[in-house]
Amino acid sequence: MTTNSGSIFVLYHRGLRTGGPEALHQLVDMLRELGQDAYLVPHPHTAGNDRVEQYDIYDAPEAAEIVDTAENVVVYPETYVHEMSHIKQARRMCWWLSIDNSLTFMAERMWYRNTAGLFEKAKEAAVPFARMWKNGVTPAKLRTDKDVIHLVQSSYAWAFVATRLDVVPSLVSDYTPTGEFQATATAERNRQLVTYNPAKGGHIIDAVKAASPPSIEWQPIVGMTRAEVVATLQQCGVYLDLGHHPGKDRMPREATLSGALTIVARRGSGAFYADVPIPWEHKITPGDTEVATAAAMLPQLIANFEQEVAKQDSYRETILNERARFKQEVEDVFVNGRLGKDAYDYA
Repeated sequence: MTTNSGSIFVLYHRGLRTGGPEALHQLVDMLRELGQDAYLVPHPHTAGNDRVEQYDIYDAPEAAEIVDTAENVVVYPETYVHEMSHIKQARRMCWWLSIDNSLTFMAERMWYRNTAGLFEKAKEAAVPFARMWKNGVTPAKLRTDKDVIHLVQSSYAWAFVATRLDVVPSLVSDYTPTGEFQATATAERNRQLVTYNPAKGGHIIDAVKAASPPSIEWQPIVGMTRAEVVATLQQCGVYLDLGHHPGKDRMPREATLSGALTIVARRGSGAFYADVPIPWEHKITPGDTEVATAAAMLPQLIANFEQEVAKQDSYRETILNERARFKQEVEDVFVNGRLGKDAYDYA
């Protein structure tokens, strides 16, 4: 499949500044760099929002609407997978930027919890169920819709989608803009400072804080401007992420580029070396000993900071090369029609 004869429309949430919408901007920008006629299309519910100013660095113009003709392609992020049935002629693609937070699988989990009697009449279960299952976009439905091409942002998503939907997805990741994140000399760092995002396993990190020695300082990354986030990552010793890693998350990469030592839990993409290629000893196994392990690990890592940071040099190099690999991935799928590749095909 090639798309040289038509246009590529990428549906997105206008005005939202998170990793997903930025990846969608990156996709359109790269497609245009490769000579494709590509456009973002704001979802009708978000069309009145202002565009994110920080994304002006991307060549990602908007089209007012999707043109549903046979020579065109429409890319849906997983947040809008339930709307793919609106397209009758164009080739449809679903880009799984997240797994744990995708409404398809979230609805499934909540539905089964509800029918198992774990809770009754919970709004959090009813809303995704009504949207996903009423429209027939269950994993079972997606398995039968063989006309959809599935793209995945991480190897974690590749394995999950391949297993649950009985398809061979294609890796189209994203990349980390590197300009902001310049590593500072280790002598200028506060090695005792551990930073974290409370939205990523914050309740577990609270327990780790309580079990850690008082010499360790803690700084949540919350309520900060972009410049403050960058400065914090450049000044800290450790970035700790014990969250679920629903996709290949951005902040661990930003922290690593900034020269911090990144420690993650083996959850979601964090369990996949292809997604987070840091040493085994820099990943924490979830379970009953997770808190104690993290609390014991941190002082040891801080005491040997230079040596431990050096172990992540190859991860930093990988991040610096992400854009070049992203170009290969996009060209394979959208220009050359080479589908089904995973991260290991680009090693």
